[in-house]
Amino acid sequence: MSRLERLVEAVRPGIALTSLAVHDDEVVLAGGGEVFRLPLAPCGSARLALLVAALPVLRGRVPVTVAVPRWIGVMPDGVTPFTAERQLPGTPVAALVAGSIASGQRDGVLAALTSVPAREARTWGVPGAGELLVAETTLLEDRDRGVLTGAVGWRLRLVTSAP
Repeated sequence: MSRLERLVEAVRPGIALTSLAVHDDEVVLAGGGEVFRLPLAPCGSARLALLVAALPVLRGRVPVTVAVPRWIGVMPDGVTPFTAERQLPGTPVAALVAGSIASGQRDGVLAALTSVPAREARTWGVPGAGELLVAETTLLEDRDRGVLTGAVGWRLRLVTSAP
């Protein structure tokens, strides 16, 4: 059992846990409804703090559902935080069809991000010297309906020009 699994078991006793590997975080799915995240990389704590600050604001601006992480606790080291967020429905997008509803939603996400003033993004702790907010994220879709159901795994940065 991992460090995070032991902590989740302590706060959600008796719930089935599934460990996942996501980027540089340890992630545990608890009971099929909550996702707990523990940063493994040294910069991970700052990234989690950024997401806790930024995602509540972005949630109201992008045309897809955003699961907003909340602080749950700190590891026994007294420094490393861990968060929880609700699990969003859908599967990762494999490819978007041009002109589809889902591709229009993706374009809406991109437009919403580029409309965020850099000075506002900096107040959330977004790194970078540019004036354009970009994100690496995993879009989720309902393949039967052809629509996006959410975005997870956010990585925000400011750049000088669109990638």
